[in-house]
Amino acid sequence: MQSPTDYRFVRYVINEHYPYYKYKDLENEFPKMDSLERKLCMLYFRLSNYCQASYFVDFMREDACAAYVKAACCSTNRVAGENDSLPKLEIAKTFLARIDCQNDALNVYDKLLDKATEKSVIVVQGIKDSRQSRRIWQRMTDDNRVGVAYDLYYCGIIISDKRRYKNKYIINF
Repeated sequence: MQSPTDYRFVRYVINEHYPYYKYKDLENEFPKMDSLERKLCMLYFRLSNYCQASYFVDFMREDACAAYVKAACCSTNRVAGENDSLPKLEIAKTFLARIDCQNDALNVYDKLLDKATEKSVIVVQGIKDSRQSRRIWQRMTDDNRVGVAYDLYYCGIIISDKRRYKNKYIINF
């Protein structure tokens, strides 16, 4: 990895192992989570802490993940992911979005990417679940509006910073 910015993001956001200040409280609040779900929620916590988003646009509707995002950045407002909620993003400086890699993911993704700023983060879950989801993920990362894409196997992270060279990374998460 040549880019210092990408290295810093991978090291201090994706693969950070430091026990953040709210992890223990959130673990006590959601004691029945399995290890993979908790690992993904902690990733969302670090992403929220990184981008300090105005909105968390959630197309998957899990309460635990939203609680982790809100704990990392108290000023983030959760928006249920529906087409009528996307106009709110016009006024947002940044947003953190979570979508599932399903049939309609490309339509939702396209609308989100149109409204994305250079610090907006789109997380796509289930990118390796099926052949179709792998194709959808490939089409998402091939988009010219994408700056950097991180394949974490369980999910993918897309940042649309157009000022940077287009890069795709596969990260051992």
